[in-house]
Amino acid sequence: METALPEWLLGVIPPKVATIAVIGILVLCLLAGLLGGVIAAVGVLLLLLLASVFAVWLRLQKVRRQLISQLPAYIDAMVRLITIGNSTQAAFQLAIATTQAPLRGHMERSAALVRAGVDLDRALHQTANNVRVEEMFLLASILGLGVRYGGRSDLLLERVANFMRDREQAEHELVAMSAETRLSAWILGLLPLGVGTFLVVVNPDYFLSMWNDDTGRMLIFSSAGLQLLGAFFLYRLARLA
Repeated sequence: METALPEWLLGVIPPKVATIAVIGILVLCLLAGLLGGVIAAVGVLLLLLLASVFAVWLRLQKVRRQLISQLPAYIDAMVRLITIGNSTQAAFQLAIATTQAPLRGHMERSAALVRAGVDLDRALHQTANNVRVEEMFLLASILGLGVRYGGRSDLLLERVANFMRDREQAEHELVAMSAETRLSAWILGLLPLGVGTFLVVVNPDYFLSMWNDDTGRMLIFSSAGLQLLGAFFLYRLARLA
């Protein structure tokens, strides 16, 4: 199952949990189909897929926040190692021992690429593409400059670590100030989907009668379009807040 997961999900969802989730979704859809018919099974499938995507997104955001919070301490460890005479590549590999998951797993994969002959900045850029964290791209660029052109990379890394801490603190303050707005946006966006799916599962005949009627089908498509439009505006509202 681990080989079936995309690279950006490695370290985010354990393969065992993903396997159990897939089996659970299939079992629940089968039960819904036996009890309520095909329409109920489709409704349960859509609801579970939506919940799964939302859960994966939340987990992915949590892992990214952990990575960002761990990077300054990792950079500080690199700075100390460079200061006492280690090269940039040696400091990069030795500092991995001071980190914890999830950052440690990604850095170990980057170190394995370096030992295989890949340039340090290319290995880190590949890791940054997998985790999609801007701070990782910044670290890769700085280390690439340090390896290729030399200079006081320790001073630049120290300033970058301080910048990451200041940015993280500012983001925490913004999240705290906009928590109520974002929560309202999520509730208003997800509540109609949950209620609609519940009605389809509980009373599939009602939905089927609407689907077989031209006017009812038009109302279904219109409500779905308005729901998507409203979800988009609420998402933008949450992002701006």
